[in-house]
Amino acid sequence: SFNAEQNAELPAEEFLLIEEGDDFGWPFCYYDGLKDQKVLAPEYGGDGTTVGRCAEAKDPIMDFPAHWAPNDLIFYTGNQFPEAYRNGAFVAFHGSWNRAPLPQQGYNVGFVPFDGELPSGDFEVFAKGFADEEEFFSTRDAKYRPMGLAQGPDGALYITDSRTGRIWKITYNGN
Repeated sequence: SFNAEQNAELPAEEFLLIEEGDDFGWPFCYYDGLKDQKVLAPEYGGDGTTVGRCAEAKDPIMDFPAHWAPNDLIFYTGNQFPEAYRNGAFVAFHGSWNRAPLPQQGYNVGFVPFDGELPSGDFEVFAKGFADEEEFFSTRDAKYRPMGLAQGPDGALYITDSRTGRIWKITYNGN
């Protein structure tokens, strides 16, 4: 059985490269980012360590913390931001709702650098502060929740919010 902290930290959010015929193991398997492997889900007899049929499942190309709820992803093709951001992926994390008894997390926009089809570096938080709280335990306490992303014709990044309908525009002026 799993304790409350394990429930809050599992399963990892998965960033997948999908090719025809791939099997990621769902719903039988989940990715444990702490162990860096797929394991059998408890609903199918898993105990947090049993791999079983999940040994055949394809792993994600990257994983993110559990319950951050990635809701949108775009690959940046503009030229306004520095070279390091070109062709990388921005990810809107809507924020968790089921990390109890631990504090909620997510509520940010992440960035993953890419070289071709695969990440070329670590995930980083690109924009944060949407929740407007350092620590909270209910989604009702998050002021904003990033939901959608768009790239403007000038290369600016737009972020939408699902709580109030607010839209942010992020630009880079080189300073």
